[in-house]
Amino acid sequence: MQKDYILEMIEELGRVLRAVIGMKRSEPLKALASIQTVFKATKFESKENFDRLTAGELEAFITEKNMNLQTLDTLTDLLFEEADIRLDNGEYEIATRLINKLDFLVSYISKRETELKVISLKRAPQRERLSFLLKSLK
Repeated sequence: MQKDYILEMIEELGRVLRAVIGMKRSEPLKALASIQTVFKATKFESKENFDRLTAGELEAFITEKNMNLQTLDTLTDLLFEEADIRLDNGEYEIATRLINKLDFLVSYISKRETELKVISLKRAPQRERLSFLLKSLK
């Protein structure tokens, strides 16, 4: 039962990610609202709770709540979209905090995948995108 629920949740996150990507240029506020809604269905319980965590606290939270790597990976993809929206809207302070968390999440997920001997083709493109976002802040 638990695995079915997790799989269903990951599939739903994927659907939301596709919708956010489609809306981020034409309806950025709606895309941000969708991202906030997704966080309500996670162990973070809200985007505000996620935003309040520092990178160090984020790691402790993820470990304590035993968060699923696939969920974290999809949330990371959503956060990349949010970072794009924030930068496009000139919200550099919010974007900087978000990009720092993205840096942590990409590294954390990569480390966990290595420990679990999981190979993902997404990490390299995520690192490239993160590098681009970091350069955008300068």
